[in-house]
Amino acid sequence: MVQAKVQALLNSAFKKHRHDKPNCEGDLNFDAANSVRWGLGWRERLKCTKCSYMSDYHNLYEEVENKKVPGRRAAKVNIGLQLGLCTTLISNTGVRRMFNNANIIAPNQAAMQRLSNKVNEKIQSVNIRDLHEQRVTLVKENAIIGKKKCQNCKCGG
Repeated sequence: MVQAKVQALLNSAFKKHRHDKPNCEGDLNFDAANSVRWGLGWRERLKCTKCSYMSDYHNLYEEVENKKVPGRRAAKVNIGLQLGLCTTLISNTGVRRMFNNANIIAPNQAAMQRLSNKVNEKIQSVNIRDLHEQRVTLVKENAIIGKKKCQNCKCGG
């Protein structure tokens, strides 16, 4: 949950700042100039208004578990957006327009398309596996009730 991520950032930064600079009375603010966007997710850090303290960066999004591919993992919020777009008539361009009209910083078009392609490949493989399992189940059920193996026939076109 994002609230837990923000809370972890705040708690760790306050404790470390108090430990490193016990006499500093500055406030810790988000370092907006150095925020890192990852699609719809953000990496943030806090900095002190009086001293030079800066906290470590914290992901304010949950990552998808993927041990096979090296590098940065996808944010669950970005995967969720692409899954939602697959089930609607809205395109990446359309959702970017909606974000921009709502004054929400839209993810990069090319990054959205790359992630969309990956998500669509996964959806396709899941669908193929699911349909295969359904065919196997139907063949077993037909054998139980005494129906012969069905013949392939041409349908349509």
